[in-house]
Formats: sequence, structure tokens, C-alpha cells
Amino acid sequence: MLSRARSPALLRTVRLALAKPAPRTRIPIAASALTIWMRGMADTKKPQNKAPTRPNPDQPSPPPPSQMSDNATPPPTEPEPSPSSSQTPEVPERKPDLSSLPDLTQGIPSTLEREMSGATNRAALEAMQEDPEPTTGAGGRGRGELPASAYVSSTDRRRNRMFKFMYMSSVALALGGVAYLGRNWESEEEAKAHGDIPNGWSPGLWWKRAVARQSGILDYYREPAFDKLLPDPDPMFERPYTLCISLEDMLVHSEWTREHGWRVAKRPGVDYFLRYLSQYYELVLFTSVPYAMGEPLVRKLDPFRFIVWPLFREATKYKDGEVVKDLSYLNRDLSKVIIIDTKPAHVQNQPENAIILPPWKGDPKDTELVSLIPFLEYVHTMQYKDVRKVLKSFEGKHIPTEFARREAIARAEFNKQLEQERRKGSRTSGMGTLGNMLGLKPSKMSMMVPVEGEQSQLEAFSQGKMLQDIARERGQRNYELLEKEIRENGEKWLKDEQAAQEKAQAEAMSSMKSSFMGWFGPPSSSTTSDSTNKK
Repeated sequence: MLSRARSPALLRTVRLALAKPAPRTRIPIAASALTIWMRGMADTKKPQNKAPTRPNPDQPSPPPPSQMSDNATPPPTEPEPSPSSSQTPEVPERKPDLSSLPDLTQGIPSTLEREMSGATNRAALEAMQEDPEPTTGAGGRGRGELPASAYVSSTDRRRNRMFKFMYMSSVALALGGVAYLGRNWESEEEAKAHGDIPNGWSPGLWWKRAVARQSGILDYYREPAFDKLLPDPDPMFERPYTLCISLEDMLVHSEWTREHGWRVAKRPGVDYFLRYLSQYYELVLFTSVPYAMGEPLVRKLDPFRFIVWPLFREATKYKDGEVVKDLSYLNRDLSKVIIIDTKPAHVQNQPENAIILPPWKGDPKDTELVSLIPFLEYVHTMQYKDVRKVLKSFEGKHIPTEFARREAIARAEFNKQLEQERRKGSRTSGMGTLGNMLGLKPSKMSMMVPVEGEQSQLEAFSQGKMLQDIARERGQRNYELLEKEIRENGEKWLKDEQAAQEKAQAEAMSSMKSSFMGWFGPPSSSTTSDSTNKK
């Protein structure tokens, strides 16, 4: 039994000897020393939990406990040396518990509940947010006993100095500007223009003069581009009255849709309105649309130039956030000017000269514009000295409807008076009856002189025609002649105008080229001869 117990120990000793080659004479000594050292380590080393190993059937099994108890001394066993005995024992790593982490694949979870639960105790929250007061001499990054300016960087100091310099410079410039603008008036024209602000050295007068001059500087951008928007009237083509018309929502209507983009519709009766009234009025287009947008539209709308003077946004006035069409800049007598618009704010400076129409929104059956022609024709026929009085009599009423009502009353009275004169055998016409029934007193009647080939007024009155009927017949006849001329010669007029524009552009280009070449000296003789041959 003892020989069987010692056999494993002998085998291990032989294996160790073969694993480390050495001289044969030192093998027993090295083995004994190694055995003693390993036994000492085995006494001091903590026991390790080892998994049970399955016994090898080839090796002899250890004796049972009954046999071991019979022996007085158990056989000494030598521990098996391991290469990890000289290294630090490995500590098993703890795996983190991932079950409590949120699932980020469904989005970032909200922390509102956690924040609200922690904000119940306001005192504790403020105590957590406030930084503890640094103690003197505690070390760290505290400022200690030095002043706060000692901890400002050089960059911050430079920035602060620059800010102070800019601030003081701004204040100095503002005071200097007020002092310069508030000086006394330098000319009599300035003194007359500002009669309520006399010269003086008091701070109040100084400030008022500065404000007046500053507003004069801003007026350059708020006032119209020119003091006279229209030239002096030509006696050869002068019309007794001036009619200003708007563009947007009166003659045309523009709208934008996702399917078609920007589209512009022309109001029904625009051509008839412009061509018919061009024989009575000086037509002026006065619109708030800028020139770059309105000029191509006007050229397409009125190719034959019945609108004599187009005025765009640059001719308007900016006042209290509104675009104002100031008629005082037209260089025309305001007693002979009528403006038709769709916004009362545009004519707030001269509302007594204005006719306000509802905006046209694209209705193809609209007749509002054409229904205004009889009233405007009547004003020209009666030759009133001041159209503002005529418009005043129609204030607050729909002009086409009211004018038709007054005309019907006047026609009935005229026929009644005409019948009485026929019975008396009088040949007087009673031409003032129409104006009296309309509530208007004509100054002189332009229809008194008949045109060649036209029926005389006496014959017309004897047939029951009123003066307004004669004017309409004459105006319609002139309109038909104009339409005939346009049909026959309209294309030729447009071609001639296009050729004139191209010629003017070519001359302007040649003039610009010649002025540019003049910087390099006079042209050579060969160039001059070539140009002469071409001519």
C-alpha cells in the first residue's frame, strides 16, 4: 500500500526534472530544494477553490479512509508547481447590470419626472445650485484677498478700453451732430421755410433747428423724386382736365397660385375707358407699383400710349407708413384734377379730388369702370371751373347710380319744359335745364359749337335730345374713328415706334463707344475713311 501511495509523487518528481534540463549531478539537490520551497508556499498561500477533477483510470486510486487510519503517518505529498504562483492573483471582473438602463432604440427617455420630483424641495435645490462661499486661505482656485480687477485678463482689459472709447466717441459725435444741425439758419429761404423756428441760442431753439434739418435729410427719401412730376402743359395738346388713374386692382388684378404662378388679368372695358376718355382728359397713370415692375405691364396694357404720363412708386410720398399720391407735385391746377383710386390712404392729402372705387378682384363681368364714363364725360361737357365742388355733391354716394338718377329726373323735367315751349312757339332751347336738374351749374358749354357734318343743337333739342346726348354722340363718333385708325395703321405705328427705339439705342451705344475710344486719342484716318465709305 505504501508503494502505491508513493508512486504518484515519484512520477511528478521525474516530470519536473525532465522539464528543466540541468547537470545530472545537481538534479537531486535541485529537486529537494524545490520541494522544500513549494511546501513553504503551500503553507502560507490561501486555499483556492478548484473544480473537482475526474480521476484517471490509469492511475491507482487512493486508499480508503479505513486503510489510511491504520497507518500512523500519512505519506508526504508535494504540491504541483504552477507558473501563476509567482504572479498576483486575478480578481474576477464584475459584469454591469444592464437591466436598469433605458432602451435608446425607442428614443431618448424624458427626465421631466425626475427633475420635477427633485424640485419639490426648493430649499434643498437652491442649496445644491449655489456655490459654497470660498473660505480664506483654503487653497484651490479661490481669489483670496486680491481685488477682482487683479484677475481680469489683458484681453478683457483691452476689450473694455475699446468699448469705453467707442461709447465716448459715439456720445461725442452725437453731441457734435446736434450742435452742427442746430446752428442758425444760413439763408433767408431756410428762415422762411421754418418761420415757426427763429434763430437763437437757447437749447430749445437749437434742438428744434436740429430736428428740422434732420427731417429735411430724411425727406430726400420720403418725398417724390422731383418737385414737378409733370412738365408744363403743351398748348397744342393741352386738355382742360387731368385724370389720374391707378393700376393695381383698378385696371388690372394680379394673383399668385401654386399651379400657375403669377398671373395678371385685365379689367373688362379698360381699352374702351382709356381710348374714349383720352379725347377729354390728360390721362396720367399714378400707381404705387415700382417702375421695374409696372413699366413692362403698362407697355403691354397700353401699346398705343393713350396714357400720356405714367408715374410709378418713385413719384409717391411716404407718410406715416403709407404710400401717398400727393397731387400737389403734379404741376397742374388742382381744381381741374380728378384722381380715381381704390385705397383712401393713397389720396389722404387731397380727398376732395378723389373718386374711390372698390378693388377689382378679377370678376370678368364687372362694369364698374365703364359705368363711370358718363359722369366724367358730363364734367368735361359742362366745363366746370372747379371739379372739387362737383365731387362734393356726390360725396358718400355711388356716383354712377346717383348720376343716372339725377339724369333721369333732369330728362323728365327737360321734356316737360320742351313741351311747354313748343306750345308757346318759342325757339329757345333751355340748355341750362340739364345742369340745374343735376344740381350743377355749368360755366360754359363746350358743345355749343357744332362740328362739321353734325346736327345743330337747336335741331337736336327740337327732337328731344339733351345736351348730354349730343356730347355722347360726338364722343362715340370720335371713338369709332379712332378705332378704325388703329385697325388700319396700328401695326405700322408699333413697328415705327420699335424702329425708333432701336435707332435711339444704336445711337446711344455708338456715342458711348466713341466717348470710350476718345480716352486713347483721336481715331486714325483709316478708321475715319472706312466709316465715311460705309455711310
